[in-house]
Amino acid sequence: MKKWAKRISLGILALVIVIALGGYGLFYASLPQTSGTLMVEGAKGPINITRDANGIPHISADSENDLYFALGFVHAQDRLWQMEMNRRLGSGRLAEVLGEGNALNADKYFRTLGFHIKAKQAYDNMPVEGRNALNDYANGVNAYLAQASILPPEFILTGHSPEPWQATDTLVWMKVMWMSLSMNYRKEIGRAQLMTKLTPEQVAQIYPPYPGDNPPTLPNFTSLLAPEQLKAVASGYGAEMPAGYGSNNWVVSGKRTKSGMPMLANDPHLGLSTPAIWYLAHLHDRSADRHMIGVSLPGAPVIVLGRNDHIAWGFTNTGPDTQDLFIEKLVGDDQYLTPAGPVDFTTRTETINVSGGEPLTMNVRETRHGPVLSDLGGASKSIIDADHVLALQWTALMPEDNIVIAGIHMMKAQNFDDFVKAGADYAGPAQNMVYADIDGNIGYFSPARIPVRRADNIINGRMPSPGWDAKYDWQGFLNYSDLPKRFNPASGMIATANEKIVADDYPHFITGDWGLPYRGNRIRRLLEKGTPHDAGSFQEMHSDTISDVASDLLPLMLDLATDLPDDIRASLTTWDRSMDVTSTNAIIYSAWHRELIRALIADDLGDLFPSFHRSRPIFVKAILEGKEGHSAWCDIISTDETETCITAVNNAFNAAWADLESRMGNNDWQSWKYGELHTLDQKHMPFSMVPGLKHIFSIVRPQQGSNYTINVAGNSMGSTTPYRSSFGPSFRAIYDFADLNKSSFILPNGQSGHPMSPHYSDMWQKWNDVTAVTIPSTVAEGDGRDTLTLMPAALN
Repeated sequence: MKKWAKRISLGILALVIVIALGGYGLFYASLPQTSGTLMVEGAKGPINITRDANGIPHISADSENDLYFALGFVHAQDRLWQMEMNRRLGSGRLAEVLGEGNALNADKYFRTLGFHIKAKQAYDNMPVEGRNALNDYANGVNAYLAQASILPPEFILTGHSPEPWQATDTLVWMKVMWMSLSMNYRKEIGRAQLMTKLTPEQVAQIYPPYPGDNPPTLPNFTSLLAPEQLKAVASGYGAEMPAGYGSNNWVVSGKRTKSGMPMLANDPHLGLSTPAIWYLAHLHDRSADRHMIGVSLPGAPVIVLGRNDHIAWGFTNTGPDTQDLFIEKLVGDDQYLTPAGPVDFTTRTETINVSGGEPLTMNVRETRHGPVLSDLGGASKSIIDADHVLALQWTALMPEDNIVIAGIHMMKAQNFDDFVKAGADYAGPAQNMVYADIDGNIGYFSPARIPVRRADNIINGRMPSPGWDAKYDWQGFLNYSDLPKRFNPASGMIATANEKIVADDYPHFITGDWGLPYRGNRIRRLLEKGTPHDAGSFQEMHSDTISDVASDLLPLMLDLATDLPDDIRASLTTWDRSMDVTSTNAIIYSAWHRELIRALIADDLGDLFPSFHRSRPIFVKAILEGKEGHSAWCDIISTDETETCITAVNNAFNAAWADLESRMGNNDWQSWKYGELHTLDQKHMPFSMVPGLKHIFSIVRPQQGSNYTINVAGNSMGSTTPYRSSFGPSFRAIYDFADLNKSSFILPNGQSGHPMSPHYSDMWQKWNDVTAVTIPSTVAEGDGRDTLTLMPAALN
């Protein structure tokens, strides 16, 4: 990493020279051509790309294949560096560009997972329709590379040249996206880590069941797992997703709208970066006169979330348990124990090239469950004790993956039956897919490959399980006919926000780690309250920053607090619970909540505490309400006295107040504003880490909302910048079937990944203000800012 940083420093020097000699001329020259005519290899007919005033391409072609080609071309024009980093991340090839350090550690991890191998297997097993789409898309990316004389600034600064895009690169990136939607492995590690310091009952309290569900029974297998080794596994995969990380969607029928036609809203919550994860596009297949509009993922050939002329759809993450960790018992040096006896490991050798360093060779072992993650600890220090290793089973590592075909069929669906059939090809993490159509129907489907576990498997994916005991093995997958589905419910509305989406009598296990119901409950209340709805009321819901968590916890905190000055108590008591950037009470509550978590569990967890310092509202509420078995958390175990929760709440407030004074001054607390500390940092890979370039590539602004508000935002509680957020609505859309051309869309920064482009951050203010832009299907070629025509080179 030091060598890479030195190389970048030289790049900055080169930038200074460039500026001195000719301004930003070279960087501006690397902006893509967006008008005129280009002759390109791979296109089968003429393609028109009209970019509107927001930089959104309206692509028109005579075939689906040319649309995939053109989408690859415009993705490469606007997001080439992002695509390059994403495919290298998933393939374990970052160190070839960025050198040792974090890049090399990431490469070790992804080489162990073997996404590059699984992508090739998936491609080979894929029906020809999917392979053709992937190849057409790759041809489009490579057509851009063939005609681009100057690549974007990141390539200039690093001196790196990209290889041609491969069809399997798309599948690698899809699996990386699966990772951000597959969270339960991290919680298995978390529970196992806590077991090294706490009782199973205490662990079950920190990870409480979903409200209304029975607490799970957690066996203790930690005699097989050393505390420092568990920590190493956890650091290899990363921390749990932040509290509240998820998405919102809702759909209402005409009985709840002013127009009498359905409306649908969606805002997926993901990590926010520059450039944005998503890319807006309008695809027009002239041969079928079919329009498909919404967001795509740079690196993939389909509209993932959006609408066509007949339907609209939106996703939130269901959070299914599709990952299990298995403790495998070693037999000698080359075998491990299975229910049928010892068997050999499957092994392979991976060589990682390192920029500025020597290649690294690593041996990867796999069991019948999957890759051995504990080998990532290095040869000199085993992550598991000497007699065991830790392996991961995950649906993303299976050899079949038709997610691209599912996307193709979904964006062409004309009715709910088509939509459900398209989902049959979807094998990624289960998504809550809401649906509406021009005939007035609304619906819901949650397709996925969900593992079936035995009834006597009491662990049910909550902890690492013994790999030699057959009762913990997966028993296949749920039938698609058994997956949750709804069509035209009598209520006239469907809303999901990562909470539990099945009734208590649903007979199948999906997960034991549902998201909490705060956002979902508030959405449903606002849908009930606001009827009849229109685009304005949906937009107000998207902008809602009322915290139901604050409504739950703050009265309990105020009741127990005895050290609170009267003026501060009065201010907090009358606060409307809005996490607005201008709110004083929001920052006081956030700081108090943060310190309360510390007061309750820091002494019990010791050195593990920083990894578990996060919002835990159900746990905290149970303690403050005096729920049986929870009061001991208020006691400070390092003292001889028995402290009460009054002490914990007072200590937390005093610590929070001191922290806020140190950050915001102690002259006038009523002038403190939430947005002064609660900021969104949209980082760039890797230039946000480079002094002198961060201000060019990163976007840092105040952000409203909190972990559990509809307009969501994170609070990184345990960091040196504890109120800094790095996630939120990665995209917002409202689809109005009264006139689909008035449907609205917005990204958190802009369409382009080029910092010299006017579309690098031009959407940010609209996103922050919760306004949006339209992408009508009626835009004629030539009506936008400019039009680029791609012509097949064979016709030249």
